[in-house]
Amino acid sequence: MLNKLPDTARVWVFQSNRMLSESDQALMHHHMQKFIPDWAAHGKGLSGDYEVAENLFLIVGVDESRAMASGCSIDSLTHKVKEIGALLEVDFFDRMAIAHVNNAGKIELTGMGHFKAMMQRDEVGFGTTVFNNLVDNKKDLLENWKTKVKDSWHKNLVDIL
Repeated sequence: MLNKLPDTARVWVFQSNRMLSESDQALMHHHMQKFIPDWAAHGKGLSGDYEVAENLFLIVGVDESRAMASGCSIDSLTHKVKEIGALLEVDFFDRMAIAHVNNAGKIELTGMGHFKAMMQRDEVGFGTTVFNNLVDNKKDLLENWKTKVKDSWHKNLVDIL
């Protein structure tokens, strides 16, 4: 994952509000392959990479040991992801949807309120695999992105019940 980047690379995980088709992913690749080589911070090129994962996520990383991502460069990334989302009629910024692995082993998107209700009914629990999109570097992505509720911020939902 993000093979061109070191473990210290900063990452952003953008979760779609629906599963992405092959044609959706092809369009994403087309746009990101143009964007990444031209991505810059204050005129200095950034060493970035991206990946489409699990038919649901766009993951973008940058090696900040070469050049730090600035507010403007992060804004340009956000703008590009919103542009792609508009083309696909997809929302990559819905922070209320939780991606988790259901009992059939498939990734499911569930609204936070429904996920809490599922926890109350013991349909999901501390052992349920979730995607922690708050990871901030490649090492964290590799080790803690796919994790159990008990090891993620998602466990805080139990306190909210």
